[in-house]
Amino acid sequence: MNKYNNWYNQIIDRSRNRVLDGYSESHHIIPQSLGGLDTAENLTNLTAREHFICHWLLVKITVGEDRYKMLNALRMMRAEKQGQTRYKTKITARVYAKLKEEYSVLQSQKVSGENNPMYGDKFYRSEDGKKRQREAILGDKNGSKQDHARKKIADSKVGKKRETFSNEWRANMSLKKQGVNNPRFGVKLEESTLQKMREKAIGRKQSAETVQKKADAVRGSKREKKLCLYCNQQIAVNTYPRFHGDKCKHRTPV
Repeated sequence: MNKYNNWYNQIIDRSRNRVLDGYSESHHIIPQSLGGLDTAENLTNLTAREHFICHWLLVKITVGEDRYKMLNALRMMRAEKQGQTRYKTKITARVYAKLKEEYSVLQSQKVSGENNPMYGDKFYRSEDGKKRQREAILGDKNGSKQDHARKKIADSKVGKKRETFSNEWRANMSLKKQGVNNPRFGVKLEESTLQKMREKAIGRKQSAETVQKKADAVRGSKREKKLCLYCNQQIAVNTYPRFHGDKCKHRTPV
Protein backbone atom coordinates (compact mmCIF):
# COMPACT_ATOMS: atom_id res chain seq x y z
CA MET A 1 0.00 0.00 0.00
CA ASN A 2 1.52 3.33 -1.08
CA LYS A 3 1.08 6.78 0.39
CA TYR A 4 -1.83 7.61 -1.93
CA ASN A 5 -3.78 4.66 -0.58
CA ASN A 6 -3.07 5.81 2.98
CA TRP A 7 -4.21 9.37 2.25
CA TYR A 8 -7.36 8.10 0.58
CA ASN A 9 -8.21 5.77 3.49
CA GLN A 10 -7.61 8.55 6.02
CA ILE A 11 -10.11 10.84 4.30
CA ILE A 12 -12.70 8.04 4.09
CA ASP A 13 -12.22 6.99 7.75
CA ARG A 14 -12.53 10.58 8.92
CA SER A 15 -15.74 11.07 6.95
CA ARG A 16 -17.41 8.05 8.57
CA ASN A 17 -17.04 9.48 12.10
CA ARG A 18 -18.54 12.92 11.63
CA VAL A 19 -21.67 14.80 10.55
CA LEU A 20 -21.30 17.61 8.01
CA ASP A 21 -23.52 20.63 8.68
CA GLY A 22 -22.81 22.50 5.45
CA TYR A 23 -22.66 21.50 1.81
CA SER A 24 -21.62 17.89 1.18
CA GLU A 25 -21.42 15.39 -1.67
CA SER A 26 -22.01 11.65 -1.78
CA HIS A 27 -18.95 9.64 -2.79
CA HIS A 28 -18.63 5.98 -3.80
CA ILE A 29 -15.66 4.61 -1.83
CA ILE A 30 -15.10 1.98 -4.52
CA PRO A 31 -16.17 3.74 -7.74
CA GLN A 32 -19.05 2.14 -9.63
CA SER A 33 -16.94 1.98 -12.78
CA LEU A 34 -14.52 -0.22 -10.82
CA GLY A 35 -17.24 -2.57 -9.55
CA GLY A 36 -18.42 -0.66 -6.47
CA LEU A 37 -22.05 -1.01 -5.42
CA ASP A 38 -24.58 1.74 -4.84
CA THR A 39 -25.13 0.75 -1.21
CA ALA A 40 -24.91 2.53 2.13
CA GLU A 41 -21.71 0.63 3.00
CA ASN A 42 -20.01 1.96 -0.13
CA LEU A 43 -21.16 5.57 0.26
CA THR A 44 -19.88 8.41 2.40
CA ASN A 45 -20.39 12.17 2.56
CA LEU A 46 -17.46 14.45 1.73
CA THR A 47 -16.91 18.14 1.31
CA ALA A 48 -16.52 19.32 -2.26
CA ARG A 49 -12.76 19.72 -1.80
CA GLU A 50 -12.37 16.26 -0.22
CA HIS A 51 -14.43 14.72 -3.02
CA PHE A 52 -12.17 16.22 -5.65
CA ILE A 53 -8.99 15.17 -3.82
CA CYS A 54 -10.28 11.59 -3.44
CA HIS A 55 -10.80 11.29 -7.19
CA TRP A 56 -7.36 12.76 -7.75
CA LEU A 57 -5.89 10.14 -5.41
CA LEU A 58 -7.80 7.37 -7.22
CA VAL A 59 -5.95 8.37 -10.39
CA LYS A 60 -2.68 7.92 -8.51
CA ILE A 61 -3.70 4.58 -7.03
CA THR A 62 -5.02 2.82 -10.13
CA VAL A 63 -3.24 1.47 -13.21
CA GLY A 64 -4.15 0.32 -16.73
CA GLU A 65 -7.80 0.44 -17.75
CA ASP A 66 -8.86 1.43 -14.23
CA ARG A 67 -6.55 4.44 -14.38
CA TYR A 68 -8.15 5.53 -17.65
CA LYS A 69 -11.60 5.38 -16.02
CA MET A 70 -10.44 7.42 -13.03
CA LEU A 71 -8.78 9.99 -15.29
CA ASN A 72 -12.03 10.41 -17.16
CA ALA A 73 -13.98 10.72 -13.88
CA LEU A 74 -11.58 13.40 -12.63
CA ARG A 75 -11.81 15.24 -15.94
CA MET A 76 -15.61 15.26 -15.76
CA MET A 77 -15.59 16.61 -12.23
CA ARG A 78 -14.17 19.87 -13.58
CA ALA A 79 -17.05 20.21 -16.06
CA GLU A 80 -18.92 23.42 -15.31
CA LYS A 81 -22.69 23.75 -15.30
CA GLN A 82 -25.02 26.67 -14.72
CA GLY A 83 -25.47 27.19 -11.02
CA GLN A 84 -22.77 24.69 -10.08
CA THR A 85 -20.84 25.75 -6.98
CA ARG A 86 -18.50 22.84 -6.34
CA TYR A 87 -14.85 22.17 -7.14
CA LYS A 88 -13.37 25.60 -6.56
CA THR A 89 -10.01 23.93 -5.93
CA LYS A 90 -7.52 25.35 -8.40
CA ILE A 91 -5.50 23.05 -10.65
CA THR A 92 -2.22 24.46 -11.81
CA ALA A 93 -1.47 24.66 -15.52
CA ARG A 94 1.27 22.04 -15.14
CA VAL A 95 -1.01 19.52 -13.40
CA TYR A 96 -3.84 20.14 -15.85
CA ALA A 97 -1.52 19.69 -18.84
CA LYS A 98 -0.18 16.43 -17.42
CA LEU A 99 -3.67 15.05 -16.83
CA LYS A 100 -4.83 16.03 -20.32
CA GLU A 101 -1.73 14.58 -21.99
CA GLU A 102 -2.07 11.24 -20.21
CA TYR A 103 -5.80 11.08 -20.92
CA SER A 104 -5.16 11.86 -24.60
CA VAL A 105 -2.57 9.07 -24.89
CA LEU A 106 -4.86 6.52 -23.25
CA GLN A 107 -7.79 7.62 -25.40
CA SER A 108 -5.68 7.23 -28.53
CA GLN A 109 -4.58 3.75 -27.48
CA LYS A 110 -8.21 2.67 -26.98
CA VAL A 111 -9.06 3.30 -30.65
CA SER A 112 -5.76 2.30 -32.21
CA GLY A 113 -4.93 -0.96 -33.96
CA GLU A 114 -7.20 -3.88 -33.08
CA ASN A 115 -9.19 -1.67 -30.70
CA ASN A 116 -10.46 0.36 -33.64
CA PRO A 117 -13.88 -0.95 -34.82
CA MET A 118 -12.74 -0.40 -38.45
CA TYR A 119 -9.48 -2.29 -37.94
CA GLY A 120 -8.77 -4.67 -40.82
CA ASP A 121 -11.53 -3.27 -43.06
CA LYS A 122 -9.64 -2.73 -46.31
CA PHE A 123 -12.59 -1.15 -48.10
CA TYR A 124 -12.76 1.91 -45.86
CA ARG A 125 -9.03 2.42 -46.22
CA SER A 126 -9.14 2.13 -50.02
CA GLU A 127 -9.48 5.13 -52.32
CA ASP A 128 -12.95 4.00 -53.37
CA GLY A 129 -14.04 3.72 -49.74
CA LYS A 130 -12.66 7.17 -48.88
CA LYS A 131 -14.37 8.64 -51.95
CA ARG A 132 -17.75 7.24 -50.91
CA GLN A 133 -17.32 8.61 -47.41
CA ARG A 134 -16.55 12.08 -48.80
CA GLU A 135 -19.60 11.90 -51.07
CA ALA A 136 -21.82 10.89 -48.18
CA ILE A 137 -20.69 13.91 -46.16
CA LEU A 138 -20.18 16.62 -48.78
CA GLY A 139 -21.90 15.56 -52.00
CA ASP A 140 -25.45 15.81 -53.30
CA LYS A 141 -25.98 12.22 -52.24
CA ASN A 142 -26.41 13.29 -48.64
CA GLY A 143 -29.02 15.85 -49.63
CA SER A 144 -30.95 13.37 -51.74
CA LYS A 145 -31.01 10.94 -48.82
CA GLN A 146 -32.48 13.63 -46.61
CA ASP A 147 -35.12 14.48 -49.23
CA HIS A 148 -35.98 10.80 -49.57
CA ALA A 149 -36.34 10.47 -45.79
CA ARG A 150 -38.57 13.55 -45.63
CA LYS A 151 -40.79 12.17 -48.40
CA LYS A 152 -41.15 8.83 -46.61
CA ILE A 153 -42.18 10.61 -43.40
CA ALA A 154 -44.67 12.80 -45.27
CA ASP A 155 -46.16 9.83 -47.13
CA SER A 156 -46.53 7.88 -43.91
CA LYS A 157 -48.69 10.65 -42.42
CA VAL A 158 -51.08 11.03 -45.38
CA GLY A 159 -54.60 10.04 -44.31
CA LYS A 160 -53.50 9.27 -40.75
CA LYS A 161 -55.41 12.19 -39.23
CA ARG A 162 -58.86 10.91 -40.27
CA GLU A 163 -58.04 7.37 -39.21
CA THR A 164 -56.64 8.32 -35.81
CA PHE A 165 -58.95 11.18 -34.82
CA SER A 166 -62.39 9.73 -35.55
CA ASN A 167 -65.62 11.56 -34.75
CA GLU A 168 -66.20 9.20 -31.83
CA TRP A 169 -62.75 9.98 -30.41
CA ARG A 170 -63.34 13.73 -30.75
CA ALA A 171 -66.75 13.48 -29.08
CA ASN A 172 -65.24 11.59 -26.14
CA MET A 173 -62.50 14.18 -25.77
CA SER A 174 -65.11 16.94 -25.77
CA LEU A 175 -67.16 15.24 -23.05
CA LYS A 176 -64.10 14.87 -20.85
CA LYS A 177 -63.82 18.67 -20.62
CA GLN A 178 -67.49 19.46 -19.97
CA GLY A 179 -69.29 20.14 -16.71
CA VAL A 180 -67.51 18.99 -13.55
CA ASN A 181 -64.69 17.57 -15.70
CA ASN A 182 -63.69 21.08 -16.70
CA PRO A 183 -60.86 22.32 -14.44
CA ARG A 184 -62.56 25.74 -14.35
CA PHE A 185 -65.98 24.34 -13.39
CA GLY A 186 -67.51 26.28 -10.48
CA VAL A 187 -64.71 28.84 -10.35
CA LYS A 188 -66.11 32.29 -9.63
CA LEU A 189 -64.16 35.46 -10.29
CA GLU A 190 -64.46 38.54 -8.12
CA GLU A 191 -66.23 41.53 -9.58
CA SER A 192 -63.01 43.56 -9.47
CA THR A 193 -61.26 40.90 -11.58
CA LEU A 194 -64.11 40.84 -14.11
CA GLN A 195 -64.01 44.64 -14.32
CA LYS A 196 -60.27 44.57 -15.05
CA MET A 197 -60.83 42.02 -17.81
CA ARG A 198 -63.56 44.21 -19.35
CA GLU A 199 -61.39 47.33 -19.24
CA LYS A 200 -58.47 45.48 -20.75
CA ALA A 201 -60.60 44.17 -23.63
CA ILE A 202 -62.48 47.40 -24.30
CA GLY A 203 -59.57 49.77 -23.82
CA ARG A 204 -57.11 47.80 -25.92
CA LYS A 205 -55.95 50.08 -28.71
CA GLN A 206 -53.38 49.51 -31.40
CA SER A 207 -51.19 52.20 -32.79
CA ALA A 208 -51.83 53.55 -36.29
CA GLU A 209 -48.53 51.97 -37.38
CA THR A 210 -49.62 48.50 -36.21
CA VAL A 211 -53.01 48.84 -37.89
CA GLN A 212 -51.33 49.90 -41.15
CA LYS A 213 -48.89 46.96 -41.03
CA LYS A 214 -51.75 44.48 -40.59
CA ALA A 215 -53.70 46.03 -43.44
CA ASP A 216 -50.66 45.94 -45.72
CA ALA A 217 -50.04 42.31 -44.82
CA VAL A 218 -53.62 41.33 -45.73
CA ARG A 219 -53.58 43.29 -48.96
CA GLY A 220 -50.20 41.85 -49.84
CA SER A 221 -51.43 38.27 -49.42
CA LYS A 222 -54.39 38.95 -51.70
CA ARG A 223 -52.55 40.97 -54.33
CA GLU A 224 -50.64 38.01 -55.78
CA LYS A 225 -52.91 35.69 -57.77
CA LYS A 226 -52.53 32.62 -59.93
CA LEU A 227 -54.57 31.50 -62.95
CA CYS A 228 -56.35 28.16 -62.65
CA LEU A 229 -56.23 26.41 -66.03
CA TYR A 230 -59.38 24.39 -65.35
CA CYS A 231 -61.83 27.10 -64.28
CA ASN A 232 -59.97 30.05 -65.87
CA GLN A 233 -60.11 32.14 -62.68
CA GLN A 234 -57.46 34.28 -60.98
CA ILE A 235 -57.11 32.77 -57.50
CA ALA A 236 -55.18 34.06 -54.45
CA VAL A 237 -51.99 32.07 -54.06
CA ASN A 238 -52.75 31.15 -50.45
CA THR A 239 -56.02 29.38 -51.39
CA TYR A 240 -55.04 28.06 -54.82
CA PRO A 241 -53.51 24.73 -53.63
CA ARG A 242 -56.63 23.81 -51.65
CA PHE A 243 -59.37 24.19 -54.26
CA HIS A 244 -57.75 24.72 -57.66
CA GLY A 245 -55.10 23.27 -59.92
CA ASP A 246 -55.23 19.46 -59.67
CA LYS A 247 -58.00 19.78 -57.04
CA CYS A 248 -60.25 22.04 -59.14
CA LYS A 249 -63.83 20.75 -59.41
CA HIS A 250 -63.88 21.68 -63.10
CA ARG A 251 -61.00 19.38 -63.89
CA THR A 252 -61.97 16.46 -66.10
CA PRO A 253 -61.09 13.13 -64.45
CA VAL A 254 -58.55 11.03 -66.33
